Amino acid sequence: MISRLPLLSAAQCDEIVATLDRLNWADGLAPGKLYRERVKGNKEIAYQMSPQTAPADELIKHINDAIMGSSHIRTRMFPKSMVNPRFNLYCDGGFYGPHADSAFLGDNRRQVRTDYSMTLFLTEPDSYGGGELRLTYPSGEEMRLKEPKGTLLFYPSGVMHEVLPVTAGRRIAFVGWVESHIQSQQERDLLTEITTLCDDMMADESLALTEFHTRALNVKHNLYRMWWKGQ
Repeated sequence: MISRLPLLSAAQCDEIVATLDRLNWADGLAPGKLYRERVKGNKEIAYQMSPQTAPADELIKHINDAIMGSSHIRTRMFPKSMVNPRFNLYCDGGFYGPHADSAFLGDNRRQVRTDYSMTLFLTEPDSYGGGELRLTYPSGEEMRLKEPKGTLLFYPSGVMHEVLPVTAGRRIAFVGWVESHIQSQQERDLLTEITTLCDDMMADESLALTEFHTRALNVKHNLYRMWWKGQ
């Protein structure tokens, strides 16, 4: 499932970019020189990267709170935790070649399963050339995505993806990975559907709190009990 959410206003994005412009970007984290040359050619500011980038840490906290507090996200992703949040910058031919995200991210103290990958676009699509997020499915289907600034895009981490080379301007975004309380994509989709159904019934006076609505709520809660993975 791919989903979009207008998370931030244009003004909020501009403030974030202005703050980032005062900080020093580092080469994108990579397992070695060869990987950086062939696969990952971007710049990053990661959470708690250095004392000099502390202003970015506060921005990341605010974005994390907005994401984890969104009812849209809570009823679709069922987020448990986020890992490795960071800002990235693509310019002057910057790219991230085809790759699969690691199944687990974190450190020796804490590993998080990556169910969803997220990109929050912070610059307008017409302000840079190239830079599309390309998703490639095993079926051969392909999607190219370039969203308005302030838009949060999330998609399954198991899908092969890449950022095409930026040929002009700057592409700046926030990225992160989320572990869901519900590991199965099919189960997440079913819970989203029945939760939406129950909400719609509650909003309709002719259906709200009727026997059918109450029975649907019971099914929803029993499915949560069956599939929810705790802390």
